[in-house]
Amino acid sequence: MGQRNDSGRQKDAWVNKLLSLEQAILDGQNLSADELRVIPAEVRKRSPLLLQAECEDGLLQGRLIETKHLLETALKGFAAQANESAMLAMMGMLGLLYEQVGDRNESVPIVTLLLQEWQRTPEACSGFVPWALARASANRGLPGATDFQDPETLFRHAAEQFGNEGKPLWTAFVMLDRLLYDPSAAAYGRPEWRTRLQWLNRHLDKDNLGVALIATLTTGHPSVKEVASLPERYAYLVKAILLKTGYEKPAYSLACDNESQFFTSAAEAERLLEEGDDTGAKAEYETMQRLKKLVSTPAINRRFDDIAAMLDRLFPKESRDSEESGDPSAEEEAGQADNSHLVDMFIPRPASVPMNNPDDKWRIKLMGGIRFSTTDGSYAEPAWKRRRAGELLVYLLLQPGYKANREQIIDRVFGEGDTSKRSNQLYVTLHDLRHTLKEMGMTDTVYAKRGVIGLEEHTIEQIDVETYVALSRVGDQLWMDDREAACRLYDEALPLYGQLATELPSAEWLERLREQLLDRQTNMLKRIAIYYSELQDDVRAEQRLNEWIALRPEQEEAYETMIRHCLDKGHRAEAINWFKRLERISKEELGVELLEKTKRLIWQS
Repeated sequence: MGQRNDSGRQKDAWVNKLLSLEQAILDGQNLSADELRVIPAEVRKRSPLLLQAECEDGLLQGRLIETKHLLETALKGFAAQANESAMLAMMGMLGLLYEQVGDRNESVPIVTLLLQEWQRTPEACSGFVPWALARASANRGLPGATDFQDPETLFRHAAEQFGNEGKPLWTAFVMLDRLLYDPSAAAYGRPEWRTRLQWLNRHLDKDNLGVALIATLTTGHPSVKEVASLPERYAYLVKAILLKTGYEKPAYSLACDNESQFFTSAAEAERLLEEGDDTGAKAEYETMQRLKKLVSTPAINRRFDDIAAMLDRLFPKESRDSEESGDPSAEEEAGQADNSHLVDMFIPRPASVPMNNPDDKWRIKLMGGIRFSTTDGSYAEPAWKRRRAGELLVYLLLQPGYKANREQIIDRVFGEGDTSKRSNQLYVTLHDLRHTLKEMGMTDTVYAKRGVIGLEEHTIEQIDVETYVALSRVGDQLWMDDREAACRLYDEALPLYGQLATELPSAEWLERLREQLLDRQTNMLKRIAIYYSELQDDVRAEQRLNEWIALRPEQEEAYETMIRHCLDKGHRAEAINWFKRLERISKEELGVELLEKTKRLIWQS
């Protein structure tokens, strides 16, 4: 009985806390993710208002996959309440998210609906609606010829709408997004920009975030401290576009944000050129080409042209022009699909020389991008019209024997929905996959027999994921008995790692596998660091510890291990520096307190 009473009191406490947070949101307060996560997730998901606040934070920080799921849940919640204005806001946020990840299949129907609503009753639309339309317009995603095609006008409308809603923070963020979209368009000198800034100065809270936003919008050159106060996604883009200092790898959470990834590839291409690695620079340039087709802004176009000029001896202007002139327009892409539900376009990557001998076997790279190669040096990158073809290919390559039951594929790759419709999608996708592989020289590779769909094993020599997992698993088996042999295998596996199928940013089934591979890479780095520490090989130990921290900058255990290592070697000043770095990241970026055991490492040493 006592336990039931305690449970009831706890439930009442969460309900009261939930109601107080909902009231705070209705009163116009901007709640941090930390304040929201005080409430358990299962309780939080019952409130569309709290979900909306969590989605807003996720968009700013760049947690796109997680935010997509939350947005869909919040949309269903507001639909159940028949709250049309909130539903439109959620759809605007979804449209904005899909434009960031370059998912045309999902964005086309939503953007079409948002455009209709904006043309019909703009006063009833949240600022997220014209903001999503601005980005869609820039990405050639607005259907038909309208008077609303100009991104500049749509950005201005979005800022005005947020102002009318009494949301100065979102007004500032849409202005920042406009600045990052095209910083050369001299927004600072425009009367409406200055007027909006004056309004922000009166209404924006003067906390660290407010000060950082005002400084960035006023001069375009915020200080290092001000940049650190911005959300993860915008901090990275401000450094890359406005300050031109964003040369470090972005946080793992931004892996699906194509705009951030474009500038990462540009910085990497520039670095490789400086080091004389033309082949590596060429590969990054090709990645930039692909991302530029998914997310387009004047800032991206200028950066692309800068790198293209540096690579002029590898990519003559005539070949670049012919490549770019072949890009299909949004209208042409849409016309290639038979039905609106099949508008599932994945922008083609430039294919290389097909295989000379059709009987040769392919080596397939899935981590860090999908790429096929042969022993004679030929390589190809698949160019398909429908993203589902890419998903189906990767899914089959990850299955035992490269095959799976038809119903399993429909359930995992095509998700929920009408069975006949999903079966039709599978049929169309199989046709597209066969056609794509045939163009690469892989004939009769895909089969469908007695309810099983698969790839002929004799055409495949090696897949990097298989090699990576096999090396890691054998290393795990040897770890307890022969650490030296285990670490040799780990050292061989580590360089193979990369994000699995980067071309498929919003494939839900893939996220679990990506997380598993990330955990596997983390575990190997941790064990190698332990092994070299035991051997007192400080150089190698610190190298792997640094790689561990770079891979998981939010993981307190990585810093704790580094601090212990420094203290064991008598490098107290270095240990304190790592502790301060962890303390800053925990407080400013993650919003959490350090564990007591981590604090004691410094206090008791």
